[in-house]
Amino acid sequence: MAHSDKPRKKSRGSARPKREAPNASPPAGKEGANAILFQDDKPSASGGSLRVDRAPKAERAAPDKQTATGEEGPATRQVPDTVRERFIQIGNHFFFPDGAEAFTDHGNRVTTRSENAIVIQSIVAIAQTRAAGRVTVTGTDFFKKEAWFAARLAGLDVAGYMPTALEQERLVRALARRRTAESGVESSGRGAPASRSNAKTGRAPAKPAEQGELIIGRLVDHGPAPYQHQRAQPMSYYVRIETEHGDREIWGVDLERAVRQSLSTPGVGNEVGLRAVGREPVTVIAPRLDPSGREVGRDELGVHRNTWILETKEFLDRRFKMADTFRNASISAAEAVKQFPELEGSYLQLQMARAGVEQRITSREAREQFVDHLRAHLAKTIEVGQPLEPVHLKARAETVSVKAQDREPELPR
Repeated sequence: MAHSDKPRKKSRGSARPKREAPNASPPAGKEGANAILFQDDKPSASGGSLRVDRAPKAERAAPDKQTATGEEGPATRQVPDTVRERFIQIGNHFFFPDGAEAFTDHGNRVTTRSENAIVIQSIVAIAQTRAAGRVTVTGTDFFKKEAWFAARLAGLDVAGYMPTALEQERLVRALARRRTAESGVESSGRGAPASRSNAKTGRAPAKPAEQGELIIGRLVDHGPAPYQHQRAQPMSYYVRIETEHGDREIWGVDLERAVRQSLSTPGVGNEVGLRAVGREPVTVIAPRLDPSGREVGRDELGVHRNTWILETKEFLDRRFKMADTFRNASISAAEAVKQFPELEGSYLQLQMARAGVEQRITSREAREQFVDHLRAHLAKTIEVGQPLEPVHLKARAETVSVKAQDREPELPR
């Protein structure tokens, strides 16, 4: 049969959706770029989906309870109580208590613009109640990665995303933690609600890091994103760490600097330590809203921003030993520097301070007290991983000069 070179007109509804690479992102700007479909072969018009094989016919809603498009009405759709309690439902739309959009339930699919972890876990929970078995994820790379993890943790098979070896290892560890937690709950019978919740999600409770708290674990991910992965929120920076109790996702603008200026340059998959080491005052511009939630102006607000340190665990372990050595006044500077050459600048700083106070403080006891306080302060900065005092040639010369003056008394004139 001869084929015509003239382009054929495509009939409506007959065009096949273009195939995407397993981890390809959908076109930017499409509404609801991430979704869950509960129908086998109906493509999503939104550009992204997490598709779930339909449950057996016996478990489906009765035909007379469905709309003309085949979608179930909001009143007949199965939604877990935990999801209903977490969000405010208006029709088929679900919102956070602050009014931010979470997701939309179309009956045969759930769509969202968000990449928020709570939203993804909630959509997967809905998928568990309405469908069983295989799940196909599409959407943004971040959404697919998180949906894959949440769905696999929920016991669903997943297609459409090719996890890395590190992500597979993370899943195995999370499943092992859940198994351990569940067996612990069964054997002890205490603390069941919290343990089960953490076991199901594979995440530690979402709480901000306390000042000075050291969070130890495997670096899972980091990068710039709207705060809490909500599109309406201002841009921030997150670091996700897999701890022995589950994932911790920490947010802070200064985290980007901490990652960039890290002395040990940790990468994804490395064992790391993250710590807030200080707070600095900053001024931010915040929107002023009227009672209906519309922006009517902007105000300057004075707030405090955490400063962070992110280093490999190996680096921090070495720093802990260095700090322990520096605190011990019975260990000579020469002996300590021989073991840890990085301490030379700190010892020079201590020697210069000692030489300076000898001329200003007459009491020997007060001088020793000052030096002890300085030693403790420097040891603390060493331990938390802050940059060490550099060695300056000028400082060396001044220290040598002071020592020489101490050794050689002035001759009488």
